[in-house]
Amino acid sequence: MAGSWTAVLRAAQGTPQARVVLIPHAGAGPNVLMPLAERLPAGFEVLGVTLPGRERRFSESFKETPSDPHAVVEGVLDELLALPQLRTVLFGHSMGAAVAAAIALAKPEPFTGLVLSAYPSGGSAAERAGRWSDDDLVKIMRAGGGTPEEILASPFWREHVMALLRSDLTLGLRLAQVSFLGPVAVPLTVLGGHDDQLVPSAELPAWRERAGAGLRARMFDGGHFYLLDEPHVGEVAAEIARACLGNREDAQVETEEGPW
Repeated sequence: MAGSWTAVLRAAQGTPQARVVLIPHAGAGPNVLMPLAERLPAGFEVLGVTLPGRERRFSESFKETPSDPHAVVEGVLDELLALPQLRTVLFGHSMGAAVAAAIALAKPEPFTGLVLSAYPSGGSAAERAGRWSDDDLVKIMRAGGGTPEEILASPFWREHVMALLRSDLTLGLRLAQVSFLGPVAVPLTVLGGHDDQLVPSAELPAWRERAGAGLRARMFDGGHFYLLDEPHVGEVAAEIARACLGNREDAQVETEEGPW
């Protein structure tokens, strides 16, 4: 029997004020985002999304996951809709942002906000990812944390990790075909790293054309995994909280390409 897509990463203290759903990058489980979960307000219920083949769903096959991206979207959405109603924000980083965007596009009504990190409004990043070598992927895994060196040093486990990562990247590419369609009818926050070599900052302003319910944008110093660095963990958590409580203000950011 397949495991559930969502689980509590951190329970709220007292009566929950709001709910945050964290969706991690390719190859990772939600525990890699625990530093972010711990910095959110104590009254927030924090859920994590786990795809097959990792963490608590390690024993489940991940090879079929990319073949039906709609099953991922519908599986997560069905579980969220079955929960008590709360102000709810979806947060996704990189491939996780593709999942979050597809969920919000499929059914925007339940969500107070959508926060996308290191994810462009266009298919370029997903297409680039499909051309990466195993060595490229190992560098990305090391940068993202959560994968012990002994795993990457073992031929058996390295092969497993590479297969999992490529499966996720294929899923991201197929989700891109969904998440790049139509306006986003949920208040949108877009975050990125100035020095991100995987998702260049020049690719993020295109979200202006998709933000049907307002756009807040913010860039941080750092690369693709800027959100795991101090002091950005707390700053990203503050952006998520702002989106969740509905007191966000649309804001432009200055980039080398000008304001957006």
